[in-house]
Amino acid sequence: ISFNAIDSALSSLKNCQSYINSGMDVATQVALDLVQSFNDEEDVNSMEKVMLEYATMDRELNHYINAFEETINQVKQAKPEILPDLENLAQEKFLEMESNNSDSDFERIEKYMYFKDQLKEMKKQC
Repeated sequence: ISFNAIDSALSSLKNCQSYINSGMDVATQVALDLVQSFNDEEDVNSMEKVMLEYATMDRELNHYINAFEETINQVKQAKPEILPDLENLAQEKFLEMESNNSDSDFERIEKYMYFKDQLKEMKKQC
């Protein structure tokens, strides 16, 4: 069984993480600029929501990638005669991971925590 197409798709998904990271960097900079220029608190809150959306996308993408990698590795090790429905297996694993989501997950996202810390510090200074 060749998994080249799946490996290629996973590689492309991993590249998407760089776009999410770039978006987080931009959101951080914009939020800090807004605080520094004494803009409306509502604008800063909007940037916090944007950052939370990026953090949510990051967590979801990581779960999706991990679900597929785990599924593929299990199938590679089992070497079944009949290939199971990889999509359904990975989807089940993904949904299981997503069902365990909590707000504390964001504490493991370095860029999100940096954003929160920097915003807090900037608000103190201004």
